[in-house]
Amino acid sequence: MPNNSIDMAFIAQLEGGSATRGYVPDPENSRSGVTIGTGFDLGQQKDLTMLPKDLSDRLLPYLGLIGAEAVACLERLPLNVSAEDARRIDEAYKAPFIKRLASDYSKAAGRPFDALPAPMQTVIASVAFQYGNLASRTPKFWAQVVAADWNAAESNLRNFGDRYSTRRCKEAALLASAL
Repeated sequence: MPNNSIDMAFIAQLEGGSATRGYVPDPENSRSGVTIGTGFDLGQQKDLTMLPKDLSDRLLPYLGLIGAEAVACLERLPLNVSAEDARRIDEAYKAPFIKRLASDYSKAAGRPFDALPAPMQTVIASVAFQYGNLASRTPKFWAQVVAADWNAAESNLRNFGDRYSTRRCKEAALLASAL
């Protein structure tokens, strides 16, 4: 894995820690699916090959389901995993997520993601952890971080316009600490 400086503990805190009981965050207002571990959203996954078969088989019924459909599935088939299984999910997902994010950033910015200071890496990763593909889901923020317009990115986070202003303000404060 690349030599990144992402503060995963910061992101885990924003995600509410590692959940051992499946839940659907804000099903009426988001595109979320059943979520387990530290924000591992099964609604956004296409396959689970990064996980051991015993674990992927247990998660498969929730794959690709979002909103009310995910809630209904969870009501029919509650999802509970051990703390060790939640850790295995987090570890399996973290490496490919960071690799893809770092690659996308490096290609778009023309400079390595890993060369960014830790607060910048962490804030970009935190927003990506929640939104997925930043270029398509948060194009204004993505353009700002790719252009290294950190003041604009900080201001944007403070006025992001989503339902997660507390999270965005914490990200903005972390970003401001590096400016």
